Amino acid sequence: MEISIIALYVAGFFFAGLALLRSRTPQGTVAWVLSLITIPFLSLPLYIIFGRSKFEGYSRKRKILESKVQTQFEKLKTIDSEMITNQDEFKIISSSVSVQNQPGFTRKNSIKLIESPADAYDEMLKAIDMAQHYIVFQYYIIKADSTGEAFIELLIKKAWQGVRVTFMNDAIGAEIPQGILDRLVKAGIKTGTFNESKLKGKFQINFRNHRKILIVDGLVAFIGGINIGDEYRGITKEFGPWRDTCVRIEGPSVIAAQLASAKDWFFIHEEPLSVDWAIRPSKEDVNLMVLHTGPADEKHSCLLSFIALINSATKRLWIANPYYVPPESLMNAILLASLRGVDVRILVPSYSDSKSVMLASQLYQKVLLKHGAKVYRYTKGFLHQKVMAVDDNFGVVGTVNFDCRSMFINFEVSVIAADKSFVDNLAAMLLKDYTDSEEVNLSYFENATLLNKIIANGANLMAPIL
Repeated sequence: MEISIIALYVAGFFFAGLALLRSRTPQGTVAWVLSLITIPFLSLPLYIIFGRSKFEGYSRKRKILESKVQTQFEKLKTIDSEMITNQDEFKIISSSVSVQNQPGFTRKNSIKLIESPADAYDEMLKAIDMAQHYIVFQYYIIKADSTGEAFIELLIKKAWQGVRVTFMNDAIGAEIPQGILDRLVKAGIKTGTFNESKLKGKFQINFRNHRKILIVDGLVAFIGGINIGDEYRGITKEFGPWRDTCVRIEGPSVIAAQLASAKDWFFIHEEPLSVDWAIRPSKEDVNLMVLHTGPADEKHSCLLSFIALINSATKRLWIANPYYVPPESLMNAILLASLRGVDVRILVPSYSDSKSVMLASQLYQKVLLKHGAKVYRYTKGFLHQKVMAVDDNFGVVGTVNFDCRSMFINFEVSVIAADKSFVDNLAAMLLKDYTDSEEVNLSYFENATLLNKIIANGANLMAPIL
Protein backbone atom coordinates (compact mmCIF):
# COMPACT_ATOMS: atom_id res chain seq x y z
CA MET A 1 0.00 0.00 0.00
CA GLU A 2 2.77 2.43 0.99
CA ILE A 3 4.70 1.56 -2.18
CA SER A 4 1.63 2.35 -4.29
CA ILE A 5 1.20 5.71 -2.57
CA ILE A 6 4.89 6.54 -3.09
CA ALA A 7 4.64 5.52 -6.75
CA LEU A 8 1.58 7.74 -7.15
CA TYR A 9 3.40 10.78 -5.77
CA VAL A 10 6.45 10.03 -7.93
CA ALA A 11 4.17 9.91 -10.97
CA GLY A 12 2.62 13.18 -9.80
CA PHE A 13 6.03 14.87 -9.72
CA PHE A 14 6.87 13.43 -13.15
CA PHE A 15 3.70 14.74 -14.74
CA ALA A 16 4.16 18.06 -12.94
CA GLY A 17 7.42 18.36 -14.85
CA LEU A 18 5.58 17.63 -18.09
CA ALA A 19 3.02 20.29 -17.18
CA LEU A 20 5.83 22.84 -16.83
CA LEU A 21 6.91 22.02 -20.38
CA ARG A 22 3.52 21.67 -22.05
CA SER A 23 0.92 23.90 -20.43
CA ARG A 24 -0.48 26.72 -22.53
CA THR A 25 -0.73 29.47 -19.90
CA PRO A 26 1.02 30.34 -16.60
CA GLN A 27 -2.32 30.00 -14.79
CA GLY A 28 -2.83 26.53 -16.20
CA THR A 29 0.75 25.54 -15.35
CA VAL A 30 0.40 26.62 -11.71
CA ALA A 31 -2.92 24.83 -11.35
CA TRP A 32 -1.64 21.58 -12.82
CA VAL A 33 1.70 21.56 -10.98
CA LEU A 34 0.18 22.23 -7.56
CA SER A 35 -2.59 19.66 -7.99
CA LEU A 36 -0.29 16.98 -9.43
CA ILE A 37 2.12 17.34 -6.51
CA THR A 38 -0.45 17.61 -3.71
CA ILE A 39 -3.39 15.42 -4.84
CA PRO A 40 -2.04 13.12 -7.59
CA PHE A 41 -4.76 10.50 -6.99
CA LEU A 42 -7.31 13.05 -8.31
CA SER A 43 -5.27 15.16 -10.69
CA LEU A 44 -3.30 12.44 -12.56
CA PRO A 45 -6.25 10.99 -14.51
CA LEU A 46 -7.54 14.51 -15.17
CA TYR A 47 -4.15 15.62 -16.50
CA ILE A 48 -3.84 12.59 -18.76
CA ILE A 49 -7.17 13.51 -20.35
CA PHE A 50 -7.21 17.32 -20.18
CA GLY A 51 -3.57 18.34 -19.85
CA ARG A 52 -2.30 17.74 -23.35
CA SER A 53 -1.53 20.74 -25.52
CA LYS A 54 -0.98 18.98 -28.85
CA PHE A 55 -3.12 16.48 -30.71
CA GLU A 56 -0.86 13.48 -31.34
CA GLY A 57 -0.88 11.97 -34.81
CA TYR A 58 -2.79 14.75 -36.58
CA SER A 59 0.29 16.79 -37.55
CA ARG A 60 2.10 13.72 -38.85
CA LYS A 61 -0.84 12.56 -40.95
CA ARG A 62 -1.43 16.09 -42.24
CA LYS A 63 2.15 16.20 -43.55
CA ILE A 64 1.65 12.82 -45.25
CA LEU A 65 -1.53 14.09 -46.90
CA GLU A 66 0.16 17.28 -48.03
CA SER A 67 3.00 15.33 -49.65
CA LYS A 68 0.52 13.09 -51.49
CA VAL A 69 -1.52 15.93 -52.93
CA GLN A 70 1.14 18.62 -52.95
CA THR A 71 0.26 19.72 -56.48
CA GLN A 72 -3.27 20.66 -55.45
CA PHE A 73 -2.07 22.36 -52.28
CA GLU A 74 0.59 24.37 -54.10
CA LYS A 75 -2.08 25.52 -56.54
CA LEU A 76 -4.28 26.54 -53.64
CA LYS A 77 -1.49 28.45 -51.95
CA THR A 78 -0.85 30.51 -55.06
CA ILE A 79 -4.32 30.07 -56.63
CA ASP A 80 -4.05 32.77 -59.26
CA SER A 81 -2.41 36.16 -59.18
CA GLU A 82 -5.74 37.74 -60.04
CA MET A 83 -7.45 36.10 -57.07
CA ILE A 84 -4.90 36.82 -54.33
CA THR A 85 -5.48 39.90 -52.19
CA ASN A 86 -2.28 41.85 -51.58
CA GLN A 87 -3.42 44.98 -49.75
CA ASP A 88 -1.43 45.74 -46.61
CA GLU A 89 -4.46 45.60 -44.29
CA PHE A 90 -5.08 41.98 -45.33
CA LYS A 91 -1.42 41.01 -45.10
CA ILE A 92 -1.40 42.03 -41.43
CA ILE A 93 -4.10 39.47 -40.65
CA SER A 94 -2.67 36.75 -42.91
CA SER A 95 0.87 37.10 -41.56
CA SER A 96 -0.35 36.83 -37.97
CA VAL A 97 -1.19 33.18 -38.47
CA SER A 98 0.53 30.12 -39.81
CA VAL A 99 -1.27 29.72 -43.14
CA GLN A 100 0.61 26.64 -44.27
CA ASN A 101 -1.32 25.23 -47.23
CA GLN A 102 -4.04 27.81 -46.69
CA PRO A 103 -4.48 30.48 -49.34
CA GLY A 104 -5.14 33.36 -46.95
CA PHE A 105 -7.38 36.11 -48.31
CA THR A 106 -8.65 35.56 -51.85
CA ARG A 107 -10.78 37.62 -54.22
CA LYS A 108 -13.59 36.53 -56.55
CA ASN A 109 -15.78 35.25 -53.70
CA SER A 110 -19.38 35.85 -52.66
CA ILE A 111 -20.79 35.64 -49.15
CA LYS A 112 -24.32 35.67 -47.74
CA LEU A 113 -25.17 36.17 -44.07
CA ILE A 114 -27.85 33.75 -42.81
CA GLU A 115 -29.26 34.96 -39.52
CA SER A 116 -31.22 31.96 -38.18
CA PRO A 117 -30.87 28.17 -38.04
CA ALA A 118 -34.26 27.68 -39.72
CA ASP A 119 -33.21 29.76 -42.73
CA ALA A 120 -29.82 28.07 -42.78
CA TYR A 121 -31.38 24.59 -42.79
CA ASP A 122 -33.65 25.56 -45.69
CA GLU A 123 -30.75 26.81 -47.79
CA MET A 124 -28.52 23.88 -46.86
CA LEU A 125 -31.16 21.32 -47.81
CA LYS A 126 -31.75 23.08 -51.13
CA ALA A 127 -28.02 23.07 -51.86
CA ILE A 128 -27.74 19.37 -50.99
CA ASP A 129 -30.72 18.56 -53.20
CA MET A 130 -29.03 20.32 -56.15
CA ALA A 131 -25.73 18.42 -55.72
CA GLN A 132 -24.55 16.67 -58.87
CA HIS A 133 -21.08 15.36 -57.99
CA TYR A 134 -20.22 15.35 -54.29
CA ILE A 135 -21.21 16.51 -50.81
CA VAL A 136 -18.96 16.97 -47.76
CA PHE A 137 -21.08 17.03 -44.60
CA GLN A 138 -19.02 17.68 -41.47
CA TYR A 139 -20.73 18.66 -38.21
CA TYR A 140 -19.70 18.63 -34.59
CA ILE A 141 -23.24 17.62 -33.60
CA ILE A 142 -26.08 16.10 -35.60
CA LYS A 143 -29.06 14.95 -33.58
CA ALA A 144 -31.15 11.84 -34.24
CA ASP A 145 -34.39 13.86 -34.33
CA SER A 146 -36.72 15.27 -36.96
CA THR A 147 -34.25 17.92 -38.11
CA GLY A 148 -31.35 15.49 -38.23
CA GLU A 149 -33.50 12.92 -40.03
CA ALA A 150 -34.35 15.44 -42.78
CA PHE A 151 -30.65 15.78 -43.55
CA ILE A 152 -29.96 12.05 -43.24
CA GLU A 153 -32.78 11.14 -45.64
CA LEU A 154 -31.67 13.69 -48.23
CA LEU A 155 -28.02 12.63 -48.03
CA ILE A 156 -29.09 9.01 -48.55
CA LYS A 157 -31.30 10.04 -51.49
CA LYS A 158 -28.40 11.86 -53.15
CA ALA A 159 -26.07 8.92 -52.55
CA TRP A 160 -28.53 6.58 -54.30
CA GLN A 161 -28.54 9.07 -57.19
CA GLY A 162 -24.79 8.59 -57.58
CA VAL A 163 -23.53 11.66 -55.72
CA ARG A 164 -20.38 11.01 -53.66
CA VAL A 165 -21.28 11.78 -50.04
CA THR A 166 -18.79 12.11 -47.17
CA PHE A 167 -20.23 12.29 -43.64
CA MET A 168 -18.09 13.30 -40.65
CA ASN A 169 -18.91 13.94 -37.00
CA ASP A 170 -17.05 14.30 -33.71
CA ALA A 171 -17.06 11.34 -31.31
CA ILE A 172 -17.67 13.55 -28.27
CA GLY A 173 -20.04 16.05 -29.81
CA ALA A 174 -22.37 13.61 -31.54
CA GLU A 175 -22.74 9.94 -30.76
CA ILE A 176 -24.59 8.93 -33.91
CA PRO A 177 -26.84 5.87 -33.34
CA GLN A 178 -25.44 2.81 -35.07
CA GLY A 179 -28.70 2.37 -36.96
CA ILE A 180 -28.23 5.72 -38.70
CA LEU A 181 -24.61 4.95 -39.54
CA ASP A 182 -25.69 1.59 -40.98
CA ARG A 183 -28.25 3.35 -43.22
CA LEU A 184 -25.59 5.78 -44.44
CA VAL A 185 -23.09 3.04 -45.19
CA LYS A 186 -25.74 0.92 -46.93
CA ALA A 187 -26.44 3.85 -49.27
CA GLY A 188 -22.75 4.06 -50.17
CA ILE A 189 -21.95 7.09 -48.00
CA LYS A 190 -18.43 7.25 -46.61
CA THR A 191 -18.56 7.94 -42.87
CA GLY A 192 -15.91 9.01 -40.40
CA THR A 193 -15.92 9.82 -36.70
CA PHE A 194 -13.17 12.12 -35.50
CA ASN A 195 -11.05 10.86 -32.55
CA GLU A 196 -12.73 7.45 -32.50
CA SER A 197 -11.81 4.18 -30.80
CA LYS A 198 -8.00 4.14 -30.97
CA LEU A 199 -6.19 3.72 -27.64
CA LYS A 200 -4.39 7.06 -27.98
CA GLY A 201 -7.68 8.70 -28.83
CA LYS A 202 -9.15 7.54 -25.54
CA PHE A 203 -6.66 9.83 -23.80
CA GLN A 204 -7.27 12.72 -26.21
CA ILE A 205 -11.00 13.17 -25.69
CA ASN A 206 -10.39 16.74 -24.55
CA PHE A 207 -9.57 17.59 -28.19
CA ARG A 208 -12.75 18.05 -30.19
CA ASN A 209 -13.46 18.72 -33.83
CA HIS A 210 -15.82 21.65 -33.43
CA ARG A 211 -16.08 22.45 -37.14
CA LYS A 212 -19.40 22.78 -38.96
CA ILE A 213 -18.90 22.63 -42.73
CA LEU A 214 -21.15 21.72 -45.64
CA ILE A 215 -19.63 21.71 -49.14
CA VAL A 216 -21.55 20.96 -52.34
CA ASP A 217 -19.72 20.25 -55.63
CA GLY A 218 -16.90 22.64 -54.71
CA LEU A 219 -19.29 25.45 -55.65
CA VAL A 220 -20.87 26.44 -52.37
CA ALA A 221 -20.05 26.02 -48.68
CA PHE A 222 -21.88 26.76 -45.44
CA ILE A 223 -19.86 27.60 -42.31
CA GLY A 224 -20.99 28.90 -38.92
CA GLY A 225 -21.96 28.06 -35.38
CA ILE A 226 -25.06 26.04 -36.26
CA ASN A 227 -25.24 22.33 -35.43
CA ILE A 228 -27.98 20.06 -36.79
CA GLY A 229 -31.00 19.25 -34.62
CA ASP A 230 -34.38 20.32 -33.28
CA GLU A 231 -32.66 21.99 -30.33
CA TYR A 232 -30.76 24.31 -32.67
CA ARG A 233 -33.88 25.12 -34.65
CA GLY A 234 -35.28 26.41 -31.36
CA ILE A 235 -38.24 24.05 -31.06
CA THR A 236 -37.33 22.26 -27.83
CA LYS A 237 -38.44 23.30 -24.34
CA GLU A 238 -35.03 23.10 -22.66
CA PHE A 239 -33.48 26.13 -24.37
CA GLY A 240 -36.35 27.65 -26.31
CA PRO A 241 -35.49 30.02 -29.20
CA TRP A 242 -31.95 29.46 -30.45
CA ARG A 243 -29.98 32.45 -31.78
CA ASP A 244 -27.31 31.39 -34.26
CA THR A 245 -25.68 32.50 -37.50
CA CYS A 246 -23.84 31.04 -40.48
CA VAL A 247 -22.65 32.12 -43.93
CA ARG A 248 -23.01 30.77 -47.44
CA ILE A 249 -19.89 31.29 -49.55
CA GLU A 250 -18.86 30.73 -53.17
CA GLY A 251 -15.55 31.10 -54.99
CA PRO A 252 -11.96 30.08 -54.14
CA SER A 253 -12.86 30.23 -50.43
CA VAL A 254 -14.93 27.04 -50.88
CA ILE A 255 -11.78 25.17 -51.85
CA ALA A 256 -10.05 26.63 -48.81
CA ALA A 257 -12.86 25.18 -46.68
CA GLN A 258 -12.30 21.79 -48.30
CA LEU A 259 -8.74 21.83 -46.97
CA ALA A 260 -10.01 21.62 -43.41
CA SER A 261 -12.26 18.67 -44.20
CA ALA A 262 -9.54 16.96 -46.25
CA LYS A 263 -7.10 17.07 -43.35
CA ASP A 264 -9.70 15.78 -40.89
CA TRP A 265 -10.74 12.98 -43.25
CA PHE A 266 -7.13 11.91 -43.74
CA PHE A 267 -6.63 11.77 -39.98
CA ILE A 268 -9.63 9.45 -39.69
CA HIS A 269 -9.04 7.13 -42.66
CA GLU A 270 -5.54 7.92 -44.02
CA GLU A 271 -6.92 8.45 -47.51
CA PRO A 272 -7.55 11.59 -49.59
CA LEU A 273 -11.00 13.16 -49.51
CA SER A 274 -12.93 12.41 -52.71
CA VAL A 275 -13.51 15.97 -53.92
CA ASP A 276 -12.79 18.25 -56.85
CA TRP A 277 -10.01 20.81 -56.33
CA ALA A 278 -10.90 22.99 -59.32
CA ILE A 279 -11.13 26.68 -58.42
CA ARG A 280 -14.32 28.40 -59.54
CA PRO A 281 -14.40 32.19 -59.14
CA SER A 282 -17.65 33.83 -58.14
CA LYS A 283 -19.29 36.60 -60.15
CA GLU A 284 -18.82 38.85 -57.12
CA ASP A 285 -15.47 40.10 -55.86
CA VAL A 286 -15.43 39.76 -52.07
CA ASN A 287 -12.18 39.28 -50.16
CA LEU A 288 -12.49 36.22 -47.92
CA MET A 289 -10.28 34.07 -45.76
CA VAL A 290 -11.39 30.64 -44.52
CA LEU A 291 -9.22 30.03 -41.49
CA HIS A 292 -9.08 26.53 -40.02
CA THR A 293 -7.16 26.13 -36.79
CA GLY A 294 -6.46 23.51 -34.14
CA PRO A 295 -4.06 22.00 -31.61
CA ALA A 296 -1.94 20.49 -34.40
CA ASP A 297 -0.90 23.98 -35.58
CA GLU A 298 2.74 24.92 -35.10
CA LYS A 299 1.61 28.30 -33.73
CA HIS A 300 -1.51 29.36 -31.81
CA SER A 301 -3.09 30.37 -35.11
CA CYS A 302 -6.60 30.92 -33.78
CA LEU A 303 -5.50 33.15 -30.91
CA LEU A 304 -3.05 35.13 -33.04
CA SER A 305 -5.53 35.79 -35.82
CA PHE A 306 -8.21 37.07 -33.45
CA ILE A 307 -5.73 39.28 -31.59
CA ALA A 308 -4.60 40.73 -34.94
CA LEU A 309 -8.19 41.46 -35.93
CA ILE A 310 -8.94 43.10 -32.59
CA ASN A 311 -5.74 45.16 -32.68
CA SER A 312 -6.76 46.51 -36.10
CA ALA A 313 -9.95 48.08 -34.68
CA THR A 314 -10.04 51.88 -34.56
CA LYS A 315 -13.79 52.62 -34.35
CA ARG A 316 -15.89 49.52 -33.73
CA LEU A 317 -15.40 46.10 -32.13
CA TRP A 318 -18.67 44.23 -31.72
CA ILE A 319 -18.49 40.64 -30.51
CA ALA A 320 -21.29 38.12 -29.94
CA ASN A 321 -20.23 34.87 -28.32
CA PRO A 322 -21.89 32.30 -26.04
CA TYR A 323 -18.77 31.35 -24.08
CA TYR A 324 -16.84 34.44 -23.04
CA VAL A 325 -13.89 33.37 -20.85
CA PRO A 326 -10.99 34.53 -23.05
CA PRO A 327 -7.29 33.85 -22.50
CA GLU A 328 -5.47 36.77 -20.88
CA SER A 329 -3.80 37.97 -24.09
CA LEU A 330 -7.10 38.06 -25.97
CA MET A 331 -8.85 39.84 -23.11
CA ASN A 332 -6.07 42.43 -22.92
CA ALA A 333 -6.36 43.14 -26.65
CA ILE A 334 -10.08 43.84 -26.17
CA LEU A 335 -9.45 46.06 -23.14
CA LEU A 336 -6.81 48.02 -25.05
CA ALA A 337 -9.28 48.57 -27.88
CA SER A 338 -11.76 50.05 -25.42
CA LEU A 339 -9.10 52.25 -23.79
CA ARG A 340 -8.08 53.73 -27.15
CA GLY A 341 -11.66 54.80 -27.80
CA VAL A 342 -13.02 51.91 -29.85
CA ASP A 343 -16.76 51.20 -29.43
CA VAL A 344 -16.44 47.79 -27.76
CA ARG A 345 -19.63 45.81 -27.27
CA ILE A 346 -19.77 42.23 -26.03
CA LEU A 347 -23.01 40.26 -26.44
CA VAL A 348 -23.38 37.11 -24.31
CA PRO A 349 -26.28 34.82 -23.32
CA SER A 350 -28.53 35.57 -20.37
CA TYR A 351 -28.56 31.81 -19.70
CA SER A 352 -26.36 28.98 -20.92
CA ASP A 353 -25.91 25.25 -21.32
CA SER A 354 -22.72 25.59 -19.23
CA LYS A 355 -23.18 26.90 -15.69
CA SER A 356 -19.42 27.01 -15.03
CA VAL A 357 -18.83 29.20 -18.09
CA MET A 358 -21.68 31.53 -17.11
CA LEU A 359 -20.19 31.96 -13.64
CA ALA A 360 -16.60 32.44 -14.81
CA SER A 361 -17.73 34.89 -17.51
CA GLN A 362 -19.02 37.28 -14.83
CA LEU A 363 -15.47 38.23 -13.86
CA TYR A 364 -14.56 39.13 -17.44
CA GLN A 365 -17.76 41.10 -17.94
CA LYS A 366 -17.02 43.13 -14.81
CA VAL A 367 -13.51 43.99 -16.05
CA LEU A 368 -14.89 44.97 -19.46
CA LEU A 369 -17.29 47.42 -17.86
CA LYS A 370 -14.50 48.93 -15.73
CA HIS A 371 -12.55 49.61 -18.93
CA GLY A 372 -15.41 51.36 -20.69
CA ALA A 373 -16.75 48.51 -22.82
CA LYS A 374 -20.45 47.71 -23.05
CA VAL A 375 -21.87 44.31 -22.14
CA TYR A 376 -25.25 43.00 -23.28
CA ARG A 377 -27.07 39.81 -22.32
CA TYR A 378 -29.38 38.33 -24.94
CA THR A 379 -32.85 37.71 -23.49
CA LYS A 380 -34.86 36.38 -26.45
CA GLY A 381 -33.49 32.84 -26.29
CA PHE A 382 -30.12 31.11 -26.10
CA LEU A 383 -27.36 33.03 -27.88
CA HIS A 384 -24.99 30.61 -29.64
CA GLN A 385 -23.65 32.67 -32.56
CA LYS A 386 -19.92 33.40 -32.84
CA VAL A 387 -19.58 36.62 -34.82
CA MET A 388 -17.43 39.75 -34.77
CA ALA A 389 -17.55 43.10 -36.59
CA VAL A 390 -14.32 45.14 -36.73
CA ASP A 391 -14.78 48.73 -37.97
CA ASP A 392 -16.13 48.60 -41.54
CA ASN A 393 -13.25 46.35 -42.50
CA PHE A 394 -13.75 42.82 -41.20
CA GLY A 395 -16.68 40.57 -40.39
CA VAL A 396 -16.11 37.16 -38.79
CA VAL A 397 -18.53 34.23 -38.61
CA GLY A 398 -17.49 30.76 -37.55
CA THR A 399 -17.25 28.17 -34.81
CA VAL A 400 -14.74 29.89 -32.51
CA ASN A 401 -15.74 30.63 -28.93
CA PHE A 402 -13.89 33.21 -26.84
CA ASP A 403 -12.37 30.64 -24.51
CA CYS A 404 -9.19 28.61 -24.09
CA ARG A 405 -10.84 25.56 -25.59
CA SER A 406 -11.41 27.18 -28.99
CA MET A 407 -8.13 29.10 -28.96
CA PHE A 408 -5.92 26.15 -28.01
CA ILE A 409 -7.76 22.81 -27.88
CA ASN A 410 -10.53 22.50 -30.48
CA PHE A 411 -10.33 22.19 -34.24
CA GLU A 412 -12.21 25.25 -35.51
CA VAL A 413 -13.07 27.10 -38.72
CA SER A 414 -13.89 30.77 -39.34
CA VAL A 415 -14.79 32.89 -42.33
CA ILE A 416 -13.20 36.35 -42.28
CA ALA A 417 -14.79 38.73 -44.79
CA ALA A 418 -13.01 41.97 -45.69
CA ASP A 419 -16.05 43.57 -47.27
CA LYS A 420 -17.91 46.68 -46.12
CA SER A 421 -21.29 45.53 -47.42
CA PHE A 422 -21.03 42.27 -45.46
CA VAL A 423 -19.83 44.06 -42.31
CA ASP A 424 -22.77 46.47 -42.63
CA ASN A 425 -25.18 43.52 -42.74
CA LEU A 426 -23.45 41.92 -39.76
CA ALA A 427 -23.61 45.17 -37.77
CA ALA A 428 -27.30 45.65 -38.62
CA MET A 429 -27.98 42.12 -37.37
CA LEU A 430 -26.15 42.82 -34.12
CA LEU A 431 -28.06 46.08 -33.61
CA LYS A 432 -31.29 44.05 -33.73
CA ASP A 433 -29.79 41.63 -31.21
CA TYR A 434 -28.98 44.49 -28.85
CA THR A 435 -32.67 45.48 -28.85
CA ASP A 436 -33.44 41.91 -27.74
CA SER A 437 -30.92 42.20 -24.92
CA GLU A 438 -30.42 43.94 -21.61
CA GLU A 439 -27.37 46.11 -21.03
CA VAL A 440 -25.40 45.10 -17.96
CA ASN A 441 -24.29 47.74 -15.46
CA LEU A 442 -21.26 47.58 -13.19
CA SER A 443 -23.55 47.83 -10.16
CA TYR A 444 -24.87 44.35 -11.00
CA PHE A 445 -21.51 42.84 -10.10
CA GLU A 446 -20.64 45.23 -7.28
CA ASN A 447 -23.91 44.42 -5.51
CA ALA A 448 -23.56 40.66 -5.92
CA THR A 449 -23.53 38.57 -2.76
CA LEU A 450 -20.26 37.37 -1.29
CA LEU A 451 -21.22 33.78 -2.05
CA ASN A 452 -21.81 34.61 -5.72
CA LYS A 453 -18.40 36.30 -5.94
CA ILE A 454 -16.68 33.30 -4.36
CA ILE A 455 -18.43 30.84 -6.69
CA ALA A 456 -17.63 32.98 -9.77
CA ASN A 457 -13.97 33.20 -8.82
CA GLY A 458 -13.89 29.47 -8.15
CA ALA A 459 -15.37 28.76 -11.59
CA ASN A 460 -12.75 31.00 -13.16
CA LEU A 461 -10.00 28.68 -11.89
CA MET A 462 -11.25 26.19 -14.48
CA ALA A 463 -11.01 28.74 -17.33
CA PRO A 464 -7.98 27.06 -18.98
CA ILE A 465 -10.05 23.92 -19.67
CA LEU A 466 -13.54 25.41 -20.09
